[in-house]
Amino acid sequence: MEIKITELDDNFARIKIRGEDHTFLNLLQHFLLEVEGVVMTKYDIPHPLIEEAELVIRTDNINPIEAIKKANEMIIKECDTLLKVLE
Repeated sequence: MEIKITELDDNFARIKIRGEDHTFLNLLQHFLLEVEGVVMTKYDIPHPLIEEAELVIRTDNINPIEAIKKANEMIIKECDTLLKVLE
């Protein structure tokens, strides 16, 4: 995964992500919406043959990068829970 922040403000981020598809990005979008302070998030994959997506996030009272970190921590917890159930 290659990440490039193309726009960053106190409550807004636009990020290019290479090497990921709907599998991870849809999951990330779902958990971002669970993070308190995330107002809006979306991702776009403009063309299936181009391996680059764009993630956009708007927040209120939370840094957008911190929100992404929290969402990823939530994903890790869910995966750990699933692995424990499958044991």
